[in-house]
Amino acid sequence: MLEKKIINSYPATCWREATPLGNGKLGACVYGNVYDDRILINHESLYNGALNNEMPDISSQLKVLREMMDKGEYKRANDLYPDLLKRKGYVAYKGYYYPAFDLHSIYETRGGFENYSRSLDMRAGVCNVSYTENGGEFSRRCFVSLAENAFISRVEKTAPFTATFAVEMHDKADHVDYAGNSLPDTEIFESKSFGKYIYASCKTREGLEYEGILKILDTDGSLFCNGSDKTINIDMVGESNLRNYIKVTNATYIVLAFKANRNVTGPARSVENIDKINKSYAEIEREHEERFSRIFGGVALDLCGGLDNLSCEQLILNSYGGKVDVRLVEKMADFGRYLLISSSYGGALPANLQGIWNGDYSPAWGCTFFNNENIQMEYWQAFGGNLCDACLPLFDLYDRFKEDYRKNAANLYGCRGILLPLFMDEQSGKKDNLQPHALYWTGSSAWISALYFDYYAYTLDEKFLLERAYPFMKEAALFYEDFLVTGDDGKLKSYPSNSPENRADGDFEGKKELSVSINAAMDFALIKELLNNLLYAAEKFNINEEKKEKWKQMLSAMPEYRVNSDGAMCEWLHDDFRDNYHHRHQSHIYPLFPGNEITKENDPELFRAMEIAVDKRLSEGLKEQTGWSFAHMANIFARLGNGEKAKECLENIIRFCMGPNLFAYHNDWRNMGVTLRFTIAKQAPFQVDANMGFTSAVYEMLFYSRDSVVKVLPALPDGWKTGSISGVKGRGGLTAYLKWNENSVEAEIKSRVGRYIDLNVPKRKVLFCSGAAGDSVYGDGFIKVFVGSDGVKVKFSR
Repeated sequence: MLEKKIINSYPATCWREATPLGNGKLGACVYGNVYDDRILINHESLYNGALNNEMPDISSQLKVLREMMDKGEYKRANDLYPDLLKRKGYVAYKGYYYPAFDLHSIYETRGGFENYSRSLDMRAGVCNVSYTENGGEFSRRCFVSLAENAFISRVEKTAPFTATFAVEMHDKADHVDYAGNSLPDTEIFESKSFGKYIYASCKTREGLEYEGILKILDTDGSLFCNGSDKTINIDMVGESNLRNYIKVTNATYIVLAFKANRNVTGPARSVENIDKINKSYAEIEREHEERFSRIFGGVALDLCGGLDNLSCEQLILNSYGGKVDVRLVEKMADFGRYLLISSSYGGALPANLQGIWNGDYSPAWGCTFFNNENIQMEYWQAFGGNLCDACLPLFDLYDRFKEDYRKNAANLYGCRGILLPLFMDEQSGKKDNLQPHALYWTGSSAWISALYFDYYAYTLDEKFLLERAYPFMKEAALFYEDFLVTGDDGKLKSYPSNSPENRADGDFEGKKELSVSINAAMDFALIKELLNNLLYAAEKFNINEEKKEKWKQMLSAMPEYRVNSDGAMCEWLHDDFRDNYHHRHQSHIYPLFPGNEITKENDPELFRAMEIAVDKRLSEGLKEQTGWSFAHMANIFARLGNGEKAKECLENIIRFCMGPNLFAYHNDWRNMGVTLRFTIAKQAPFQVDANMGFTSAVYEMLFYSRDSVVKVLPALPDGWKTGSISGVKGRGGLTAYLKWNENSVEAEIKSRVGRYIDLNVPKRKVLFCSGAAGDSVYGDGFIKVFVGSDGVKVKFSR
């Protein structure tokens, strides 16, 4: 079994460089300092400062808005809805994801340290900090236990040592202001130390309340508690003198646990809660590792064929000095998988923009849930990566706020059904952002619906399809039934429309400045996919006969996709709106990826237009890209079968947007002139979507499934000469085990339901197949095979 480790050669200087741990509910960032170590603690539901007012009903103005657009008065239309809501006094906003605590561990030092290492075992979900001091060996192992819902740590040394532990507010010096907010100065932070416990609670001026408790579970040393009980102002936090602490002396090992709670219950209840941890450290760690490794091991990737003990720092330097090391590509793919497990498995909420980790009091974009690209990218890998259970908190969140979505649809556009906001927090699904691109984008419900259907497509869970996916999709479609109108050409028309965050070129006032538009291509790609998925489910369960005819009529009235004079897929299907290549989103490529509407086989002309469109983004719009847009491009190039371009995009993330702990940043954080320049703050924000999109791209490069077509290694770059991937999933209940070298490819594919598939390895010939359907080889490497639970084995030549 291959090791899956991330190794750092020095401690983190800020939380963005720390080692992330998590169980879906609690997150921890381990700095790994030798003297005063810090563990940043996050709780998934700590969102501070939201204002949830009711949106006024302005739906009567939709007619006015459309009249303006029909006259070409796009600038007036762009401002109409935002101005209306402002004049009505509508003010609402989402909360900011809030850091909970810093756990301080201060160790008495007796000399300089040597042989330092901070490592993350991704397979086990365990961080280990180790070094030697005066010949003695020191180690600190820690993890966030799903079973105990607690951060657990064991500190040990070959010689007796002294350690002091404290719980404080997160250090303001380790905060970057991304929102122009002043730091809160009226918070009350309460801390009590007693016996082997430290209790802490916080109340913000906006009303957020939470608590945490630390307990020394076990030690062979002597405990001293200073017994203080003080209420302090946040401005006092971060000073060197700790006010409430536990000191352990003459110890060779110490085991501690920490729990955090969204509600304040008080010290007594917190003690009662943490005292439920009654197992030995060895038992807790064994149970944690067994569970975590079982989930992580659902897909096993090997691109470098052996153990790797190089630090991330060395691998990064190697990549700057020459070609990107394939070992770093493998680590990044595994790391994205690890991050999704750690931030979504076992939680009540899905991964946010930063997963579950944050040390900023006003993080970029509030660290919320963005529905126009980001959260989808985080979960693309879940389906192929055998992590479908990680999606359940996602569906729980979106199911929770259907009444808010109904009000969005009714109050803005006078429509039935559901309309999701562009972004949301854990308290509301209201469409409360007044920026034009947020108000006028209507694709969110359909795009989130695609995730519901993909869950079924990979798991074949019919109960989920009938009871959760179908009701959600049906209400999403109901909105479009009311919202779309028939144009003069007899085709359906979507307006107001927005191609996520892009601004069209054209001959109108405000070109490349306005968000409002007509007929964004993505609108129709999303709606077609939604309606086809609904028809599939309705046929399968023999339900909603009256709706089926309506959906079929809508599909027949969809406008055709267009190709512009450059040969590229048009982003807008209206004469007034021309393409603007200088943008990070690639929304109009949706029919190719993440959708499955356009393939090389079924529409080679549009397939080529998609290829030209994404090339334009990468060439003419390079300086407008971000870490996550490179990840999106890598997935697109994988669908195009262009492994070299996909690899180039992944390597751009590594070279320009990746930190020493492998966290990916929104943009080129060293300002090397490659991506969009982030101007809100000096520090580019960490965003987990690029990490997770990276993993999805690697899976897409190695395995693809659509209907009966299955492609093995569809976009394998030349540099990945040998490798394997085991357990990767495909639509229709497929599981694949692939192995390749320079001469051949071996594939074993199993299915939960017996069926025929058309199997292909591009540019290779079939040498052997255990289940070929007669004389079925056609074209290079295509073969029709029957796949069942016993599987089929195929070998292809180079």
